[in-house]
Amino acid sequence: MCKVKSPLSLLPPQCNPSDLDLCEDLSDLQSVNECGVLHTLTSRAKANMPLTRAGPNLLNFWPPLETHSKTPRSRRGESVWDAPPALTALVKRVYVSMVGTRRDHSVSAVGRSGTGKTTACQAFTHALLDQAGTTGEKISAERVRAMFTVLRSFGCVSSQHSHASSRFAMVFSLDFNHAGKVSAGHLQTMMLDKWKVCQKTPGESNFLVFSQLLGGLSTEMRTELQLHQLSESNSFGIVHPTKVEEKQRASVAFTKLLTAMETLGFSSGEQKAIWHVLAGIYHLGAAGACKVGRRQFVSFDSAQVASGVLGCEGEDLHTAVFKHHLRQLLQRATGGSRERNAAAEGPRLTAAQCVDGMAAGLYEELFATIVSLINRALSSQQLTLASVMVVDTPGLRNPRHSAEERAAGWSELCHNYLQERLLEHYHTHTFTHTLDRYAQEKIPVELECPEKSPAEAVSAIDQPPPQVNNTNTPTTHKSFKVCLMSLCVSVNVPAVRQCEQPLQCELNHLMGCDPIRYDLTGWFGLIQNNPSAQNAICVLQNSTIAEVKAMFTPRISVPPLCRSLGGLDGASQRSLQRNGTIRKTFSGGMAAIRRHSQCIAVKLQADALVNLIRRARPVFLQCVSTKNEGGSFDIPALRVQLHSTQILSALQMHRTGYPEHMTLSDFRCHFQALSPPIMKRYASMFVSHDERKVCSSSCHTNSMALMFSSEYIHSFIQPLFILQRSSRSNPHLQRHPVITKIIRKQTLNLKENTGDR
Repeated sequence: MCKVKSPLSLLPPQCNPSDLDLCEDLSDLQSVNECGVLHTLTSRAKANMPLTRAGPNLLNFWPPLETHSKTPRSRRGESVWDAPPALTALVKRVYVSMVGTRRDHSVSAVGRSGTGKTTACQAFTHALLDQAGTTGEKISAERVRAMFTVLRSFGCVSSQHSHASSRFAMVFSLDFNHAGKVSAGHLQTMMLDKWKVCQKTPGESNFLVFSQLLGGLSTEMRTELQLHQLSESNSFGIVHPTKVEEKQRASVAFTKLLTAMETLGFSSGEQKAIWHVLAGIYHLGAAGACKVGRRQFVSFDSAQVASGVLGCEGEDLHTAVFKHHLRQLLQRATGGSRERNAAAEGPRLTAAQCVDGMAAGLYEELFATIVSLINRALSSQQLTLASVMVVDTPGLRNPRHSAEERAAGWSELCHNYLQERLLEHYHTHTFTHTLDRYAQEKIPVELECPEKSPAEAVSAIDQPPPQVNNTNTPTTHKSFKVCLMSLCVSVNVPAVRQCEQPLQCELNHLMGCDPIRYDLTGWFGLIQNNPSAQNAICVLQNSTIAEVKAMFTPRISVPPLCRSLGGLDGASQRSLQRNGTIRKTFSGGMAAIRRHSQCIAVKLQADALVNLIRRARPVFLQCVSTKNEGGSFDIPALRVQLHSTQILSALQMHRTGYPEHMTLSDFRCHFQALSPPIMKRYASMFVSHDERKVCSSSCHTNSMALMFSSEYIHSFIQPLFILQRSSRSNPHLQRHPVITKIIRKQTLNLKENTGDR
């Protein structure tokens, strides 16, 4: 009788069987290689399953070929994306782990701009609220949805990638009480590029709130803000909607914004103050600045209107914007050497830089104040068990992704630097910390850390700059190096290359897979100290409009470096701890020496964000752009994006290593019920035991040995075991009645139908 070979034996060793084409977890593939991973991801995307697990993390294909929701959407991003089953499973896993370990968790979205990071973060947040439930006192799903609506208007722009691209970094923390329900929320924001309101990037609009304000404001308020006659040109690129469809869309969005503000408890006076500041910024852009001659406004009428809307005299506004020498003379007469050196930094500002500084300072104060009002509506004084932090940042931007021939600017550098910092945190957690733990516990694992890491690009940008003279004109090769050193960019590393074009360099992002060309023209005006931006808070505090003065007076004591931060308030224990982490980051080192440097401000904001999530157990949501055209995928672009997180090495680490681990005390508490003699002997909580001895005795009992056999390694510090392998090789681990009873009891105590472990 002849023997027939099985179909699996006919496949090459690098191929996966066809039944794994829609595999939910890439770590379950028979052979983990680049072709197999790409084939599985594209097969799932064509089957309307854009989310795929990659070990402990999640991959998101955007835009999905078909929307998961049955409700059609007119424009991408205008409605909440329903959570697919893979995202719901991730929510359950994070929630159960957070409640079981009583440890903070973080979910960070990484990827290019326009890949659905904000949509995925919002879907995760809403699914987590539905999973855990809320106490109903302050925070609710309706208020969180209103918060995202407000942030969309004030922090997003319209670009070629998306109709709402984020231009600020956000850490939204959900605090859980001891009953496992959400008791409070805390929002912290970082505006890395404060010049976005006055520096228009090609292919992008200004913040969405300006078009919504100009298209949906009522007639009475339009007359009060003197917006009934709009100027034809605006130096900030604020364009009012002209077409009928644009006006209707702006009016609907403004109505949603007003409803969201009322949901969050914004009073009528606070809303009035917000509209006054926005109108003042618009009129400043209409006033313009003279390019030659004296530093003054081009349109004195628009400048007079701006001063009236902000609640100050025209001469006071002119002095705050242009006449910085008066304040410098006063500082030299009454202040110390520290103030004199700070005032003397950099060349003399042009008129356009002065106007831009005032507009940037006004919007900076406005955005931070709105974040404070949101936190007021979501805060609570209940005791917190643990927190889940949702991190959403602007994606990596490269003009080549949009087939543009221009070079990237200062805004792209700030956001790309933050993406590199998050990828560095991912690399450190996935590889460095894991291998260090194995070496510390003397666990024999044949794994090596990848040679490349995002630290190369981060170190190229994140260098302590020498003291250079900014007044040099950067036209020669020597002055080009001076310009790079002034911008905290190292010129002696392979990651930076000088281009043939003047004042342009190329920086290798994503470990050299995605080089981006930067144009340094005009960057000195963006990084040097701008007194107009610092005078913005004084204009708001001295306003004759009572609502404006009352809303901005509490921010008069905020240091200059911290003015781009939002959410530095709160009275709960968790919010005070998070704010303490940020204040500690901004209180020492280069912050004390260069307290007026915009480069240091960007670096410290990135440091503060990483320090916030460093101690939490991270989960990464990698969003990739499919660029679907006619059912095909851009495979080279997918390869570059997947290489940014070194997905193959991470999957190999997850399969070969020991991803699940716990402390000795947690191991005893979870599994001592399987051995009644051990439980009876060591059940007392008032007697200290040798946890290593207890765990060793427990693992040698018949019940424990039957389930784990040789699938665990008992180390000196922590017992590590592969739960997935154990459950596959021995079904007793899944069907054991004691474990099933323990898990069911713990789950029902937290919440019904929370999900199994």
